[in-house]
Amino acid sequence: MKLAKVVGTVVLSQCIESFKGRTLHLIQDIDENLQLTGEAEVSATWAAMNEGDTVLVEVAREACNAFDPPLPVDASIIGKVEKVNIEG
Repeated sequence: MKLAKVVGTVVLSQCIESFKGRTLHLIQDIDENLQLTGEAEVSATWAAMNEGDTVLVEVAREACNAFDPPLPVDASIIGKVEKVNIEG
């Protein structure tokens, strides 16, 4: 799992059946200072998020299992983060 920010929305004009009606967002990882890092990637989610929302993302094979039936995805938003507390 990792933390990321929603940086955009993906709209499909054509797609395979399993993606019809699904919400897809562009997300970008955030580092320990909550700053954007790395490249943006597409992520599936259960509900529309707003640009700038901090989210919890499951990646790799486990991302497929966030949906029933499973979707062919590499990243799934599994939660919206309300607060991050870093001590140290």
